[in-house]
Amino acid sequence: MIDAATIFAWFVIAIIFLGVVAMIVFIGSLPKKIALKRNHPQVDAINAASWIGLACGGLGWPIAFVWAFLKSGNVGH
Repeated sequence: MIDAATIFAWFVIAIIFLGVVAMIVFIGSLPKKIALKRNHPQVDAINAASWIGLACGGLGWPIAFVWAFLKSGNVGH
């Protein structure tokens, strides 16, 4: 039997799930946004490392995050 409490519980679970997915997407795209803002020459590689790192349990994501902040060498010289 489905009552109002069950429907409300499923609604809350769905909202929490959507919030977690949105947070993962935000965190996954953060290194790319940082690399773009800093005009890093390896934006695509940083983006790939970020998403692959998240897919592997989050172990590679900090590497992509730090990589996005590193100096890009002598670009434009």
